[in-house]
Amino acid sequence: MSGERYDPIANPYAPGAGTPPPALVGRDAIIDSADISLQRLRAARTSQHQLITGLRGVGKTVLLGKLAALAQHVGYRVIRVEAVGGDDTLRSVLRQARRILEDLDRSQKVLRALRSIESVAITLAGTGVTIERTAATPDREALADVVTDLATAAADHDLGVLLAIDEAQMIASDDLRRILAGVHRCGQDGLPLACVLAGLPNLVGDVAKAATYAERMFTVADLGPLSPDQVTRAIVEPAAEIGVEWAPEATEEIIDRSDGYPFFVQTWAYHTWNTAHDEPISAADVDHAGPHADHALDSSFFAARIARIPSSEVAYVQGLASLGPGPHRSGEVAAAMGMQTSQVAAFRERLIGEGVVYAPRYGWIEFAIPHFEQYVRRALPV
Repeated sequence: MSGERYDPIANPYAPGAGTPPPALVGRDAIIDSADISLQRLRAARTSQHQLITGLRGVGKTVLLGKLAALAQHVGYRVIRVEAVGGDDTLRSVLRQARRILEDLDRSQKVLRALRSIESVAITLAGTGVTIERTAATPDREALADVVTDLATAAADHDLGVLLAIDEAQMIASDDLRRILAGVHRCGQDGLPLACVLAGLPNLVGDVAKAATYAERMFTVADLGPLSPDQVTRAIVEPAAEIGVEWAPEATEEIIDRSDGYPFFVQTWAYHTWNTAHDEPISAADVDHAGPHADHALDSSFFAARIARIPSSEVAYVQGLASLGPGPHRSGEVAAAMGMQTSQVAAFRERLIGEGVVYAPRYGWIEFAIPHFEQYVRRALPV
């Protein structure tokens, strides 16, 4: 195929936010563990729930989607939301719970659960009476009751319920405590409710702070970069299915440029495919795709994060980036800004809340986005 471009329509790679890659590699053990857990809960046996953590671009959302599909396959109704802060996360959970409850059980016994939802309109069977209720804000204190009633209704139909929340580090601490209380109560009552929370690495600490018992409720899957062998599989296997080969030197080049981060792997493979001329795809093809891949990452993956950072916090981001790959002590960042640690603490906390940085351990800070310090130094030079 030398001298010809590969068909972009047949391009098997899928860079995108939560877009499933053609080959989901390196996550088999987590998926197998979740499968066992889901089936144990359906069988009224205790099992731990799952926390999926990692930096942005490591595949948390993709894995969450895989587990949701698995749950549906083995007899679960799924509540899946992306946490956004404020009341919206809780509203979304309650709305989806309402839809499942109304589908499973239209009798009067569900009214207690439904009363906490912001807008309810139910016609009682055989009476012709419609009950309507609107609330300005969701009834947070009733959340545990809603979760328990939903799991009870599912059990009556030999089903389970999966509560899957992405970006869970964005959940307000009090709301997280209430969600955990509902999940814990279901476990105590032997009800088939499974919970998967996905988020940045600080989610583990958030969960532990929200409830003293929460650490024992969850197993933690901390997603990191793929190994070189896993990156090779992610690149080679989808192409082989349509008769295209990659030279080993080409996959090694993408391993080096991506550092094994799944989103970067998909981006580099995608743009290499679209610009390649050699058969098999060569290291020269990867090098030729470099400007295209870099532009795609800069203009979307990285720029979207910069755009959300208030101007008052840009100096902190620049200071952290100037130190190179992290983590770094908070005092080092303050020194790079020419300030005291106490003076920059508020910037640090807001950036943690916005998901731009995270604290891997007390007194340390790191970007939550791989390679972000390189981009900041290019886009926002001091």
